[in-house]
Amino acid sequence: MKSKTGLIIGRFQPFHKGHLFLINEALKQVDSIIIGIGSASVKDKNNPFSFEERKEFITRSLQKHNLLQKVISILPINDYPSDDDWLDEVLKKVGKFDVAFGNNEWTNGILEKSGYKVVRVPFHKREIYEGVKIREEMKTSKNPHKVLQKHLP
Repeated sequence: MKSKTGLIIGRFQPFHKGHLFLINEALKQVDSIIIGIGSASVKDKNNPFSFEERKEFITRSLQKHNLLQKVISILPINDYPSDDDWLDEVLKKVGKFDVAFGNNEWTNGILEKSGYKVVRVPFHKREIYEGVKIREEMKTSKNPHKVLQKHLP
């Protein structure tokens, strides 16, 4: 039996085919999802895309793959020095959810420690679809936009 609502939190720097795989796997187990975009207000070399840009990448991809109707919301999640403060931010913004999906052990650990069910979805083609590798490829390319487009689902 499917749980009702799933939660996926990630930085999505940038959103790529591995993230789309995660969403598809989650939607096999839940009817709808909430997406939290982490490090929402951070912009640096490891976080080159703004919250708005990442939300747009995700929205376009989900529209293209006929999945947007299964998304309740796409929300910004800010960073905090304290895990408890971060969790408070998540719970205030997200509201009720039945299960979280992901493969970030820091995020999974905080949620599990607070009593939430977490499903670990294995990485999909991690040797290709990893944010740090995509960002590095963009930095060294003469055409970073083309690199980005290649990896957006």
